[in-house]
Order: sequence, then C-alpha cells, then structure tokens
Amino acid sequence: MSETLSKSEALNILYKDADNIRYSLSKQRNFLCLTDCPAFEEVADTKIYGLTCEVKFAVNCGLLSPTEGQALIKDLENDLDQMRLEALKDKKGQSK
Repeated sequence: MSETLSKSEALNILYKDADNIRYSLSKQRNFLCLTDCPAFEEVADTKIYGLTCEVKFAVNCGLLSPTEGQALIKDLENDLDQMRLEALKDKKGQSK
C-alpha cells in the first residue's frame, strides 16, 4: 500500500463520498419519506458533517485548497437544496 496520496486521488475519494451521500439521500427521499421528514434532515446533516470533516482533513494535509473544499461542500448542499425543492413541488402536485 502506498503511503502517499495525490491531490487527484484525494479529490476522487471526496467526490465519490459526496456522490454516495447524494445517492443515499435520493433513495431515502424516493422510498421512505419526503424531505420534510425529520429523518431525512438528520441523515443529511450527519452525512454533510462527516464529509466536511473529511474535507477539512484533506485541506489540513495540503491535499486540496480551502476553496476546493468549500466548493465541494457547497455543490453537495446545492444539490440537496434542489432535492428539497423537487420534493416540495411533488408534494404540492399530489395535493391538487
């Protein structure tokens, strides 16, 4: 096993983790509850916090810049906001 990690390897790992969060929350939204469900928000907050810790570690190790780390987290948060908006539209459409 290599004892060094390149910047591209670190970014690939972090983006994969972010994609896993998107996927799992999308599945939760589709199969368990809409995004107004407290469990959805708790899972989202917990997973984003965990990814934020990973990003902070990578920044502290010099594997990515603070700007890159902030962009990764912001992209994920924007995607989750979009998921919430879509769920609200779906919910309003069902109540008509």
